[in-house]
Amino acid sequence: MAWVPLAAQAIVNGRFATSPYLTGVVKVNDDCTGALIGNKCVLTAHHCLARGRKGEIMIPEYKSSVVIESTKKSTIVETFSPEYSDKRCYDMEIAVLAEIHNRGYNLTRASVQGRSVGAAGWGFVGDYTIPKTLQFIQYTEKAKVVASEGVVVSVPDGASGIAFRDSGGPLFVCNGDKCNIVAVANGKAKGSTLMNASHVWCDVRSNWDWIADTVKAHCM
Repeated sequence: MAWVPLAAQAIVNGRFATSPYLTGVVKVNDDCTGALIGNKCVLTAHHCLARGRKGEIMIPEYKSSVVIESTKKSTIVETFSPEYSDKRCYDMEIAVLAEIHNRGYNLTRASVQGRSVGAAGWGFVGDYTIPKTLQFIQYTEKAKVVASEGVVVSVPDGASGIAFRDSGGPLFVCNGDKCNIVAVANGKAKGSTLMNASHVWCDVRSNWDWIADTVKAHCM
């Protein structure tokens, strides 16, 4: 889905994830990103697990002050997605894992309108010499909620994402050192151009009832 920031205003190539808090950001089937929620579930994008594809997720490690890829895998045993609706984003999926991991993030129904947000994603940096690195970006623009699309964040330099293969990754809103997931990476807004892109995120509020019911039934 994505590429790297270019302008000095953005964080060039994102920045390497150096907080142990981000060990809950997982890699999904080597193609996408997701985030642990509940005790044994991953929230990601539906297109990452489309057509009944399951597979596995990689649980990262925190080593030498950086979140790194590991050989620790967890099998996906079941997946769930919300029913289609043109009134909210449906490109969202919850994957149930075989093992309990007990490091899930909290989600919030609070509006992110006008809030500062940050995102994390596994993927390649610009020239592919360092593959599948977890990167984090704090957006310089404030988030806005667009009813027809979801959470939208403008990126003045036209960057299309954090890192190649960051689809399904989490959008965070933080208060001090406490961060909650508010949305899932989805793509670029309508009307985005090379020099003036906007990232789009599926707002968890738009799927809140489905998420709450699924987590209660399958993730605890």
